[in-house]
Amino acid sequence: MRLKEFQQLMRQLYYKNDYERGVLKTTLWLFEEIGELASAIVKDRSYEELEEELADIIAWTASLANIMNIDLVTAINKKYHHCLNLLTNFDLGEDWSV
Repeated sequence: MRLKEFQQLMRQLYYKNDYERGVLKTTLWLFEEIGELASAIVKDRSYEELEEELADIIAWTASLANIMNIDLVTAINKKYHHCLNLLTNFDLGEDWSV
């Protein structure tokens, strides 16, 4: 799945609820997920649990970006384009693969 597709999926599934919750409360949910990841790391949890927490962080980041009307592919390419040029096999096209 590409990042653009994932962000669109999060929009389809959660936009209405996230928009109604608002930027501040959605940000707090993202922080909660970051805290859960930190706790899992400190407690030396399983690889699968770490995967789940990281996936949750990406999902909440995409949801937050959606309600702020930010396209993550565009933002990443604008911010890190110079770094991506260092990678010879990295696709700099509009769809950034995850």
